[in-house]
Amino acid sequence: SGPLGGDAELCALMCLEDLGGIIFFQDPLSAHPHQADIDCLIRLANVHNIITAPNPASAHSLSFVLKCALAGKRKDMIPSF
Repeated sequence: SGPLGGDAELCALMCLEDLGGIIFFQDPLSAHPHQADIDCLIRLANVHNIITAPNPASAHSLSFVLKCALAGKRKDMIPSF
């Protein structure tokens, strides 16, 4: 994200409806020079109903759901697909 443009790529995938979920960790205890980019990414994820995982526990759960949904060909388990 930020200076390398990863957030812009994720936003483009959201607009194309080609993104099942986002695992995005950030340090909540420190300031980020690209906070506006992070806020935009989270806002777009909410608008497009994308599953987001901001911490390891939710990332583990998201990975499990994606694995089960894709293995069982159950796209209905992933609202963003």
